[in-house]
Amino acid sequence: LLVPALVKLGIPTIAAHMFAFYYAIISAITPPVALAVYAGAGLAGSDIWRTGFAAVRLGAPGFIIPFMFAYAPSLLFVGDSWTILTSTVTATVGIIMLAGGMIGWFLRETTGFERVCLIIGAVSLIKPGIYTDLLGLALLAVVILSQKLRKKPPLPSPGQ
Repeated sequence: LLVPALVKLGIPTIAAHMFAFYYAIISAITPPVALAVYAGAGLAGSDIWRTGFAAVRLGAPGFIIPFMFAYAPSLLFVGDSWTILTSTVTATVGIIMLAGGMIGWFLRETTGFERVCLIIGAVSLIKPGIYTDLLGLALLAVVILSQKLRKKPPLPSPGQ
C-alpha cells in the first residue's frame, strides 16, 4: 500500500522500499508495538513506560533516516561516487548533531544555545544542498568552538 504510493510520488523504488522496511524495523522501540521496550524493561526490572519514553527519545534521530532516503537516494548508493560520498558524510554528521541536540550531550553537556544550534544544523545537513550543508557545518563549528572555549568545572578534591 505505501510503497506504490511513494513510487507514484516520484521517490525511487529502492528508496520507497527501504522507507517501509526501516519503519518496520524501528517498530521495536515505537509504541504501540515496542517489543524491544518490553523485553528491555523486563530484563532491567524497570518501568515499561519510562523505558519506552527513553527508547523513543534516544531513537528519535532514527525516525528521520527513512525521509533522508527519499530526499537523497544517494544514501542508498544510487548515483555517482561524489554525490554518494557527500550525502553520506553530511547525513551522518547531521544525525550525530541531531542526537547531540536531542540528548543534550555533544563533546560535553550542552547549553540551550548549543542544543538549538545542533538541531538547526542537523536539519540543515540532513536536507541535501550546498547552502544547507554550509549552514549546518558552520553551526557545528560554533558548537565545537563554544564547547572547547567553555571552562571545565573544577574536579573535586580528594575526600569530597
